[in-house]
Amino acid sequence: MAGYKKVLIAVDGSEESARIVDKGLAIAADSNAQVDVVMVFEPLLGSYSFELNMADFEKVQQDHQAQVAEKMTAELAVRFPSVKADHIHFLRGKPATEIKALAEKLGVDLVVIGTHGQNPVRAMLGSTANAVLHGTPCDILTVRV
Repeated sequence: MAGYKKVLIAVDGSEESARIVDKGLAIAADSNAQVDVVMVFEPLLGSYSFELNMADFEKVQQDHQAQVAEKMTAELAVRFPSVKADHIHFLRGKPATEIKALAEKLGVDLVVIGTHGQNPVRAMLGSTANAVLHGTPCDILTVRV
């Protein structure tokens, strides 16, 4: 396998995220690569906002995202102490777009991302992993979860 210098591991906060991080760290360890982890929060515009005014909805969403980010950071620190806190990124937006932009900004040469690969509807419509694959100038490793 190629000697990577910078590896970006994209997770979604699910239980399967640990498997993705494990795989990414194993590859990074082979070449002593820098590791960054990213989780992207997709805005839930309008999903439940009819019950709240938009300012309240935005605050609820930001509070929830902060709690998830805090929990994810703590879990990474315990399970994967080699991942430095300043290399954990929490972004908001369309996951594929944000992952590709961060990969370019950081100059990574490998993105590790999970894929379920079983859902025919998701396969037809395209998944985040598939969207990241197209238009990213570095290697992509998809981990079946």
